[in-house]
Amino acid sequence: MFEVIRSGGAVEAAAAFQCEGAGFIEKYRPFSYEQDCLVIRGGCCIKVGKGSNAVLAVNREDFVFDPAPLLDVAGPFEVGCDYFLYLCLDGESPVVVVSRNGTCPDGASDENCRMIGGFHYGSIRKVSDDGLWVPVDSLGVKFGTGGIRWQDNVTVGIVPNSVWDLKNRPRVLFGGLVKVGSIWVSIYQASKKSEFTFMSGDNLVHVSEGELQSRYGQMPVSGIDGLCQYNFAELAARSGMRLMKYAEWLAAAYGAPQGEDNSNDYGWCDVTNKVRARTGCSVDLDTGKYCAEGGAKPYAISARNVVDTTGNVWEWLSEYTNRHDAGSGLWTYYDQLGPGMGQIYGWKTDSFSSLAAGGHWHRGSCCGPRAINPDDQPWKVNVHIGTRLACDAL
Repeated sequence: MFEVIRSGGAVEAAAAFQCEGAGFIEKYRPFSYEQDCLVIRGGCCIKVGKGSNAVLAVNREDFVFDPAPLLDVAGPFEVGCDYFLYLCLDGESPVVVVSRNGTCPDGASDENCRMIGGFHYGSIRKVSDDGLWVPVDSLGVKFGTGGIRWQDNVTVGIVPNSVWDLKNRPRVLFGGLVKVGSIWVSIYQASKKSEFTFMSGDNLVHVSEGELQSRYGQMPVSGIDGLCQYNFAELAARSGMRLMKYAEWLAAAYGAPQGEDNSNDYGWCDVTNKVRARTGCSVDLDTGKYCAEGGAKPYAISARNVVDTTGNVWEWLSEYTNRHDAGSGLWTYYDQLGPGMGQIYGWKTDSFSSLAAGGHWHRGSCCGPRAINPDDQPWKVNVHIGTRLACDAL
């Protein structure tokens, strides 16, 4: 556990944080799926407290712990929620406290505690233990069909690639993120955190107010909310986030099953669906709460634990293309970008388009982890298209 250094000179001279390696908090044995433990790696030194009360907490050996008993408010972990890890001074010793509070745990203050990391508790697709993140069946066979076949081999727990710390973390603590390669990706399709207003009118122009979030059990935003691709990019930027490139999206969606025409098990895409659905696996469509038995979309998750990449709403990407459809056209300026937004120089009024990925709520087997749509213009307010956000690592 932690050794405490209280010598004033040593504490004052020390950096706020030091550690060996790329990070110091991980899920313990992340691909065994038998326990929900974390490990704080040896070789880290963290300054805790303020002023004359500050100490250095030094961890020289790996510390493995179950975070559940360390909750500041007793109770089981809730699917679809973020949890924060704090190092708090308790008398002579620093102790780890877990909380859903993003400022400090119940009964503590920033005078005697420090946030050192966090994680998301939610659905997990079981993958290979060789570091390649390949979906496996219950026998451990990559893309296997023995026992529980790979498409259905899903559990819940501490999402391994959601664990972050002071060194290995997203640039923005946006919430509901997992690490995919070198970037952090929203687990859930973007939903509304606060109401949207526009520069003038109700769409096509700049967004004046509003925020997006990555959260379980929410209705994903789309053109139904008056947003075009430009608006999604604006909203992402104001939170320090961005839209994804297609190659990034492919990495995030890898290992998500293809949609089915007559089922919502692998994504909200049954051809009889009439509307979008709440975000998350095994979600109660009425309440937005987790429902282990009978919840919608129980297996709609990728190998990297990104949810709803198959169906529900298309996801606007950051990339554009210039279409050269058959028929006559004229290279000239077209007034398509919205009032006061300038004009586009193109082949036709609709030749300039933006990519969207994944599929939407009634496209069945057309939806999946490579599904792509280059048909819609970025100024188009399409009820079938939402987005998913990402940010770089700090």
